[in-house]
Amino acid sequence: MTKWRRTLIISVANLVLGLLGFGGTPAGAQGIPIPEAESNLFILDVSGSVNSAELWKSLKNSIISKLEQPFGSPITKDGKRRLPVDVSVTSVSKNSANSPIFTIVDRKDSKEIWGAIALAYPSSSKARWEKFDSGFFGDKGVWTDLIEIFEQPNIVIPSSASCNKSALAKLNGGDPFLQRAKADQKKLILGVMCEKLIKIAKNLQSADAYFSKPTCKKGDICSDITGAIYRSTSLAEDLARTSDKIKPALCIAIASDMLHESKGMLKSSNLNSKNIAETAATVKIAQDLGSKAAESVGIKFPTSITTRVVMVGIGSGPTPIALERNSFLLAYWEGFWTSAGVKVSNQAKSLNQACSN
Repeated sequence: MTKWRRTLIISVANLVLGLLGFGGTPAGAQGIPIPEAESNLFILDVSGSVNSAELWKSLKNSIISKLEQPFGSPITKDGKRRLPVDVSVTSVSKNSANSPIFTIVDRKDSKEIWGAIALAYPSSSKARWEKFDSGFFGDKGVWTDLIEIFEQPNIVIPSSASCNKSALAKLNGGDPFLQRAKADQKKLILGVMCEKLIKIAKNLQSADAYFSKPTCKKGDICSDITGAIYRSTSLAEDLARTSDKIKPALCIAIASDMLHESKGMLKSSNLNSKNIAETAATVKIAQDLGSKAAESVGIKFPTSITTRVVMVGIGSGPTPIALERNSFLLAYWEGFWTSAGVKVSNQAKSLNQACSN
C-alpha cells in the first residue's frame, strides 16, 4: 500500500469522525451537514410461498434506479434536501437467522464521499458545493458515467485503475472549475468514488447471485419468518451503535405471506401464525398470541432507533388463508410488532410502495 493510500484512508476517517461529532469539524463542512436517511431493510421470502425471483427483479430494478444519486446532497435545492440511499436485503428461508444480509449502499458511504470532497476543498462556499453536486452527481456528472455498469444484464466489476481512469477522463471533460482542480484533489475524490462504485457493484452482484434462483427445495418447509425478523434486529442494533446526534430510523419491508412455518413446529405453538389466524376465536386472542410469540423468542428492537414495518403479500401465496381470516393474521402480527418495539406497521401492495415515505 502506497504512502498516499495510507494517508487518504487516515484523512478521510478523521474527517468522517469530525462530521459525526467525534472531533473538530473542518471549516468546509460547517453549516453543510450530511442529511440523514432512513435505513431500509428488504426481506424477501424465498420459501416458495411467493415468487421470490420476480420480487428480486422488481427490487433490483428499484435499487439500480436509486443508485443514480445514492449519496444525497449536503445542500438544499428548491427547499428540498436530497437524501442518501440506504438499502440492505436479506431473506426468509429455512433458517433465516443465518441468512446473509447484503448491504448494497449505506449512509456511511455518503458521509465518506462528501467527507473526501470537503477534505479536498476546505472552506468552500455554497456555490462551490453546488458545483461539486452537479459536477460529480448531476445528470452529466462523473458518477452518472460510472454507474453505466449497472445497466448491463451481468455486472462486470471494474478494477480500481480502470475506474479511476474513466472517472478522470470524465472529470477533465466536464465542468471547467473541476477541470482546474489539482491532481491530488482529483486523486483523493475519485479514489473514494471508485471505492464506493466497486463496493456497491460487488454487493449487488452477490445479492443477484443469491436471489435470482430459488434457495428452498420444492417440498421443504422454509418459512422461518421469525428467524428473519430476529436477523433484522442485528441491523437495528448496528444502527443504534453507529448513530450520531439524530435518532436513526429503520424501515423493514417484508415480501411474504407471513404464514410462519418451520420444520417440527407444533400447531399449538405461538409462532404458528397460520394456525392461529385460521383458528383464533377472536381478533384480540390472535393479537395477544402474536405478542406472546415475540416475547417467547426474545425479539426486541432497540428503543434508541425508530423502527417501522411494511408487509407486502400478507395472507397470499399458493396456499393462502381464507379472506375472512385475514384480519386475524393482521392482528397476530400487530401484536407481534408492538411487543417487539415497533410502533408503526402496515401493508403495501408492492415493493416499490414499501418504505417509500
